[in-house]
Amino acid sequence: MRSLVFALIFAAAALAQTPAAPDPDTQDKLLDSMHDYADRYVSNLPNFVCDQVTRESEADVQPKRWRKGDTVVSKLSFHDGREQKTIQTVNGKRVKPGAQPRPLPLTTEGEFGMLLAQVLGKNSTAYFSWNRWETVRGKQLAVFDFTVDKEQSAMTLRISQGASAVVGYKGSVYADPSNGAVWRISYTAKDIPPEIQTRQISTDVDYTETPIGTKTYLLPADASVTLLLWTKQIKNELDFRGYRKFEAESSITFAGEDSPK
Repeated sequence: MRSLVFALIFAAAALAQTPAAPDPDTQDKLLDSMHDYADRYVSNLPNFVCDQVTRESEADVQPKRWRKGDTVVSKLSFHDGREQKTIQTVNGKRVKPGAQPRPLPLTTEGEFGMLLAQVLGKNSTAYFSWNRWETVRGKQLAVFDFTVDKEQSAMTLRISQGASAVVGYKGSVYADPSNGAVWRISYTAKDIPPEIQTRQISTDVDYTETPIGTKTYLLPADASVTLLLWTKQIKNELDFRGYRKFEAESSITFAGEDSPK
């Protein structure tokens, strides 16, 4: 009985530390700061290069275990607001320049600004509603849910056979209430048409403070994309590492390999 009482007291104390939901005016101010942050995000980023590590896995529709797939390392260049990826190695084997590696089962883009612009940018048509407070990486963040209807969406799903469709989506944004900075964003596509042969696709992106040169920026640290088809599931787990300034002669070196001669 005593342990039960202690547990109830501990739970009550934890609840007491969670602040109340902000009033509607404060929510509007928080959203305004998030919109301002998203509007400035890409223009405030420097030109940089990083290494994107993608770990693929597959499972049945009702997964009991995930089967490990390929590990793909790409050089991701961000220059003047645009992303460019070049595959460097597949399962530790270097891809020769100009060679065409096999198509990945699942590819995504937009982690560096496009996603924030679509959800929170000045042209966003997303509808937001307050959800909760949540602590992420030691920071207390304001969580807003959002939804974007197909008619206002810029999200396109495409399969290898060529069929494509614009779809709506819904998700959540986790932002610092002091400045509107986004530390996490997640979303799921909705109302996917049958010709895309996809039941569901969900994405989560986590950002962290990352030094490039003498300044620190909030940049993607990791992401997860899960695709549910009619016959199986595909998952990509992405890590972004080795951020550095973009140079005209930027190169990439991998652990355990000799530096270029």
